[in-house]
Amino acid sequence: MSAKVKVKNGNFQVTIPVEEAFGNENFRRFLELQRAEEILSHSKASDEAIAALSEEIDRDNWEENKGWFLHGLSD
Repeated sequence: MSAKVKVKNGNFQVTIPVEEAFGNENFRRFLELQRAEEILSHSKASDEAIAALSEEIDRDNWEENKGWFLHGLSD
């Protein structure tokens, strides 16, 4: 891996060739996490709206999968 890390003016500067970054699962996950955090930092959703969406997803997931889950427990 030809990644380079420097410290300049109190900041890390990381240089990673694109093909190496996307070919390396750890770097790819790191980049995906950074992108997700960037997107979330611009979100205007309230904590209440996020909680409501989470509950809706849980409810929908249960409705879609309860047959499989309950069947699996009875075996």
